Amino acid sequence: MSPPAAAAAHAPGPERSGARAPLGLVALNLGGPSSLDDVEPFLLRLFGDPDVIQLGWLRFLQPLVARLIVKGYAPKSRANYQLIGGRSPIREETTAQAEAVAAELARRGLAVKPVVAMAAWHPFADEALGALAAEGVERAVALPLYPHESRTTTGSSLNQLEHARAAQAKSNKGGSIEIAAIKRYPDAEGYVQAVIARVEEAIATLPAEHRATAPVLFSAHGLPEAYIRRGDPYLDDIRITVEAVTRRLGLGPRARLCFQSRVGRQKWLGPPTEAVLGELAAAGTKAVVVVPIAFTGEHIETLQEIDILFKDHATRAGIVHFARARTVGCHPAFIAALADLVEATARARGWA
Repeated sequence: MSPPAAAAAHAPGPERSGARAPLGLVALNLGGPSSLDDVEPFLLRLFGDPDVIQLGWLRFLQPLVARLIVKGYAPKSRANYQLIGGRSPIREETTAQAEAVAAELARRGLAVKPVVAMAAWHPFADEALGALAAEGVERAVALPLYPHESRTTTGSSLNQLEHARAAQAKSNKGGSIEIAAIKRYPDAEGYVQAVIARVEEAIATLPAEHRATAPVLFSAHGLPEAYIRRGDPYLDDIRITVEAVTRRLGLGPRARLCFQSRVGRQKWLGPPTEAVLGELAAAGTKAVVVVPIAFTGEHIETLQEIDILFKDHATRAGIVHFARARTVGCHPAFIAALADLVEATARARGWA
């Protein structure tokens, strides 16, 4: 089975001669604070990103808007990180995923050098490209750990990677790493298989009498509706994955798509996950499964927002059995799907 089509972008580099250098693999993700002291600067970089907070012609106000958001949001965010150990595990998890993909590609005979580039906290794109350059890498595949394309995630990470590549080219007097980028894979077979496996694992933790009837809430990170109206493909990609998993598991009306992690006063995609939990509890539901569908690794949205906030809300409302599906992480089917995408992208360029 061939992997799903993945759009590619690249920055041309100079012609090179001699032996072929190793292929780079740049795993892209959001990033997260490594300590409580990092929370505020992490948030300033996140909300100061014009791809995340899209101000249009008011973009010149970006630094001011970011500071205002962080001033009100940082204390709560810091408290939330405190609840999960004072840091995010996203760097370690993304590194593990990148290394697992590299190991799978090595098994297939394709040697790659994996690095991680985060959008909102270290290691940043320039650090990742610097590490590859130090290893003599001349070509690299950019692999977003976001299956669903969005300007706020995929777009932000790829833009930062391109800026870092351009700066590298300038500092090296024209020499830089050539990059081929994967942009989306909401229906990649191995990804869908991994999500299905995680859902099945979660359902199996419920008492037997609830396993065939418990609602399954696919909780995706929200976006302002205005972003979708302007053409962001995120919602369509999320629906592709949810529909594929729902169909394969035969969930029917048990499946519900909802959204979490709203920030600010704009109208966001709905319904909110918390509101759906309340509605289900009011209708007498005693067991639910929550699936963090837009997250491939554990982060504040899963460990605190779902596991603590949503679970507490559901329990207080009368839901007795609250099961949360794990993120796909390093599930073998997911890693194989990512390896398929990287291999296909490299072969399309003649790099493998």
